[in-house]
Amino acid sequence: MVYTSPEGEECVFSGMMGAAVLATLLSITDEGETRGIAIDTPEERKDFFVRYEKEVLADNGGLFITEVQALSDAYMEINGDLHILARICRNDRLFDLAYGLVIEYMQYLVREEVREHIDDFYPYEGPFYKWLLNAGYRETYRQRLLNINWTDMAAVYAFAQELSDNPSSITSYPTFVFGLSAERVLNGYWTWLWTAVQKEAAQYPDAKQRLVDYKQTILEEETHYDDIKPEMKDFTPEQINLFRSWMNQWIDFVKHKITSPEEESFPEQHKRTRIKQELFPDKYLTCPEPDKYAATRDYLIERCRYDEVFKQFILTHTIAELCDQLSMMFGWLVVPNHLSKRFKKAQIS
Repeated sequence: MVYTSPEGEECVFSGMMGAAVLATLLSITDEGETRGIAIDTPEERKDFFVRYEKEVLADNGGLFITEVQALSDAYMEINGDLHILARICRNDRLFDLAYGLVIEYMQYLVREEVREHIDDFYPYEGPFYKWLLNAGYRETYRQRLLNINWTDMAAVYAFAQELSDNPSSITSYPTFVFGLSAERVLNGYWTWLWTAVQKEAAQYPDAKQRLVDYKQTILEEETHYDDIKPEMKDFTPEQINLFRSWMNQWIDFVKHKITSPEEESFPEQHKRTRIKQELFPDKYLTCPEPDKYAATRDYLIERCRYDEVFKQFILTHTIAELCDQLSMMFGWLVVPNHLSKRFKKAQIS
């Protein structure tokens, strides 16, 4: 948009500033109605932003860095004097509408750029300490953008210059407070990690045994972070303490996950007086459902692959003695005749 002052001076407004002023002036005319320009409600303004970005696509419009520069240029055009913009808009209400549209659009771009939360903005990667460090740097960038005052002309000038000259300077230090609960962060990472591990194990016929092995690998990889300590030498004491606090909590969290069953599927184990209980849940496999003898057979075979004590009990005791132990452990009556139809000791030898 080009504005010529009464003195004959031209002001050229590109980006959303030009579009917002023009749309505001047209919105109160018949021409604006014919063009379908509506910016009164939040939904109408969002539609206007989408329409704007389609129409300026060829000029790289709608891109965050482009719009920051365009806004900086617009502020330079008016030389820091908002009265010029007010004069173009003709009255205070139109000025507020046009200027408000510009600010709302910049905030819209920020939300689009950095997402709602860090786990939306920076995807998980392993090990956790690596994600934590990289997410910390990106959170600094997020917070910087989320707190920019787009009405502060000097701040916009400086930010546009930073983006143009040295974008990396914006993330020169990490921020380890993400505006999310620690529980959400840890659970989110664990869900991502364990889903990936299960997906990989599922490709093999001995998936359950592989999961047992993978758990040990996870413990080794996720509970040590010595190789990242050189990168922490320039951290402030507060940043070091926060990072270590995160890692200590994560290590406790992942150890609990690895050494506990995937779900509390076994009943509470009670002492029996008639028969001494010798077999107990082992923290890895889940409890077969009542009367599911195929699943019970699979449980026995899988556990015998890595639990030698469990295997020796089965090989040295009768099927009736095994069923007594399984009944106590599973919390439902395992019938010897039914189990023997599905399971033979030869299957584990």
